[in-house]
Amino acid sequence: MQGMNPYASGIVAALANQPKLLMKMRILSLGKNYDVMDPNQRVLCQVGLDASQNMTGAAVTSVVSQVAGGYIGRWAGRSLAYTYLVRDANGTVALAINKGSGGNKAEFQVVDVVTGTSFGRIELKRSLIGGLKATWFGSDGQPWLNTKGNIIRRKYAILGPDGREVGRVRHKILAIRDVWELEFESGANHLFSAIFATILDFEKKM
Repeated sequence: MQGMNPYASGIVAALANQPKLLMKMRILSLGKNYDVMDPNQRVLCQVGLDASQNMTGAAVTSVVSQVAGGYIGRWAGRSLAYTYLVRDANGTVALAINKGSGGNKAEFQVVDVVTGTSFGRIELKRSLIGGLKATWFGSDGQPWLNTKGNIIRRKYAILGPDGREVGRVRHKILAIRDVWELEFESGANHLFSAIFATILDFEKKM
C-alpha cells in the first residue's frame, strides 16, 4: 500500500487472502496486547497498548472512582490520550494509533511510524448505556469502515465504504482460551479491519 514502510507492508502481505483471523488477548501481559493469528495459530502481527500507559489508565480510573464513583472513574481513565502500536510478527513497530483526549467521544489517528503517512482516523462514540459505534474515515475525509451490530457482545459486522459487509466479528467457543474470530468477505482490507476490530475490543472494556 502506498506510503507504508516495509514492516507495515509485510503485515499486509501476511494477512492477505486469509479468510479468517484469530484474535487472542495476552492474559499475562501487563499492557493490553492482542496476537493476530491465522487459523493455524501462527502469529501474523500484534496490536497493543504498553504496560506503562495501561497502568496509568488503571490508576486514574481507580483514584477517581474512589472519589466520584465508578462511572466517572471509567470516564476519566478512557479520557486520557494514549497510543496503540501495531507490530509485525517479529515485534517491530509498523503503525501507531494515537488516541486524543476524550471519554464518550474519541478520535484515533492512524499513522505510519516511519514515513509519517496518515491512514485516516477512527471516530468512536459511546452511549450512556455502554454501546459503541465507530467509523474509520480516510485521509480524504470519506468513510472507509463502520460498524453494524453489538460491539460489546462481539456480534457485529464491519461495513465498507459502499455499505457492503466486508468482515464479521463473532465470539465463538473455541479450543483456545480468550480468542475470538474475525471473518472476511472479498474486498476487505485485512490489516485495517484487524486494527479496527482490536481497537474496538480494547475500548469496550475501558
